[in-house]
Amino acid sequence: MKLKRLALAGALALLTTAALAQNVIRPVPIPDMSKLPRAEADQLVEMRAEFDKTKPTLAGDKLASAYSLLASSYAQAGFYAEADAALANALVVTPDDARWIYLRGMLARMRNQQSQASDYFEQALRLDRKYLPIRIAAIESRLASGDVDSARQAADQAGADGKDSAVLASLRGRIALRQGRQAEALSAINEALRLDPGANQLYAVQADILAAQGNKAAADAARAKAGPVAARQLDTLLAGFLGARSIDLTQPAAATPAAAAATPSNDDPLTQARFFIGVQQYDSARTALDQALKSAPNNAGLLGLSARVEALLGNRSLASTRANEAVRLAPNDPSALVSRGVVAETGGDEAAAQADYEKAIGLDGKLTEARLLLGNRYMRLGRYAPATEQYRQLVKLDANVPEHYGRLAAAQFADGRCTDALRDLETAMQASQRHGYLAQVYVRVAATCRGTTEAQRKSAIDYARRLYSERSTPQIIEAAALTEAAGGNFTVAQEVQGSAMFAAVRDGGNEAAEPFREFFKKFEAKQMPDRPWPADSNLFKPARLQPLPARPAPAAAPAR
Repeated sequence: MKLKRLALAGALALLTTAALAQNVIRPVPIPDMSKLPRAEADQLVEMRAEFDKTKPTLAGDKLASAYSLLASSYAQAGFYAEADAALANALVVTPDDARWIYLRGMLARMRNQQSQASDYFEQALRLDRKYLPIRIAAIESRLASGDVDSARQAADQAGADGKDSAVLASLRGRIALRQGRQAEALSAINEALRLDPGANQLYAVQADILAAQGNKAAADAARAKAGPVAARQLDTLLAGFLGARSIDLTQPAAATPAAAAATPSNDDPLTQARFFIGVQQYDSARTALDQALKSAPNNAGLLGLSARVEALLGNRSLASTRANEAVRLAPNDPSALVSRGVVAETGGDEAAAQADYEKAIGLDGKLTEARLLLGNRYMRLGRYAPATEQYRQLVKLDANVPEHYGRLAAAQFADGRCTDALRDLETAMQASQRHGYLAQVYVRVAATCRGTTEAQRKSAIDYARRLYSERSTPQIIEAAALTEAAGGNFTVAQEVQGSAMFAAVRDGGNEAAEPFREFFKKFEAKQMPDRPWPADSNLFKPARLQPLPARPAPAAAPAR
């Protein structure tokens, strides 16, 4: 039996190596910056050096975010291939994150790789059906490939999420025109023009429809008004990545280099500040907000946003002053209260932050940020029942964020209600097409919950095998190790956990393996972990908001 288990462990380790070869973090090439202005090249070199220095200390979502920021910097400089390589690594770390897939699709479009772009958009849409720009990109790709029926289906499935989108309305018009539904097409284009009156490019489509209906005079009149301005779609994800607030998806590829759209110099200061916050350039955001406040010193929203930035940058005194002033000006504005709470938590006053979060939720129960931060606070206090309630509401408000289910399951498990967690996860997996992370959470909970039924245990083993064969990330490998340990196969569990540590080192350096040592030692001692994640996991002990680390002072020039 021992030899059999060892053989299984060896086979599992080989499977890990083979699977990881298809899905590994690879070095991001350093682009040739010789043609860039010196200042821009120096900034990219400094950014890359900072990334390379910080990368070994990161894992999971933080590592993926770091890769996405690297990709953003390269994309804004026009280095699309290098940006794509960085996003590919972000996807290795967090393979179910539709954001990185969508952005890879946008980069593929800009490189005129239409087939690849279409594949990425379809993958992203399967994972995230709520973010409208993803749906629009997929619809446009389907239309371009001639799949009009499928494009119509995707447009119809947008529902209420797309009711205010001129781009989606214009796509519905184009689809209806190609399907011969001229009356519907005209109605949709008219709706698009109502939503975006300046989009004079739509008059050309309107003219085509009127001509198809035989109304030549009206068609000529519409064509006379046609121009080059396309309908625009707000795309906050792309804004943070490429520095472009909207994109014309009717064009086959971007005509303007990303670098040309990377600065919002013509925008008002508030728009500038939001842009800089989106790309995490907080010093620049501070400057823009200070400028905006000169024109509107009593704007509670501006004061709250500025307070958050100052808190991040470590200026606690000014942050508190502005946050308090925002609440004084708008005492019943939930957003002002949340901003003051964020400032208080970032400064270390968690009790004050908790009071503000609770009051804000009392005014508006749909504030997802406040519920997340309040749930995290309760977890740090060991108040697992109220934390469970906050996370449960978070799941209801934003069911498309799978990480919320992990938080809810951790709170339920800590509260002694792991069987409730299993039931909730089963319900969620039936309702969601985004199974990857949910299945991993289910495997972990089923393996460690004493109330797991035999049927649930079998389901967990099946999920673990499927996940393991599809994506052998360190977290998934660890979940598979838990199922082995739950069956008493501690030798195999130890071998599998060793593979998880190897994968973690590969992805993030030696320090990335530390979170996996606790379970490795348990399996080595033939002990079953009593919880789905290590005790110091961020799910059980969510980190408090902190100011950004201070940048080291520049080195002094050498003495002569």
